[in-house]
Amino acid sequence: MPPAVIAVVLVAIGVPAALRAITGRPRELAAACVASGAAVLVAQAAGELSGTRVGVLGDAQMALAGVGAALASLAVTAAETRRRPRGDR
Repeated sequence: MPPAVIAVVLVAIGVPAALRAITGRPRELAAACVASGAAVLVAQAAGELSGTRVGVLGDAQMALAGVGAALASLAVTAAETRRRPRGDR
């Protein structure tokens, strides 16, 4: 496995876990990690295609991966807060 993939996968796992540790959300950590992983892979591909060199560690687009993971985690958190609790049905 290329080192760039390992680095961005660690970002995809670490950002939702850190957000949960700080705020207690997202409660659905697995969903946040999946969304974060997708956002990180899109950010890696977009950075490679555009030739961006800001926040690059080796071949990994760390700055874009961090932003993508944070946005995906916040989107899952927002989706959780919009759901009604089960007792209100």
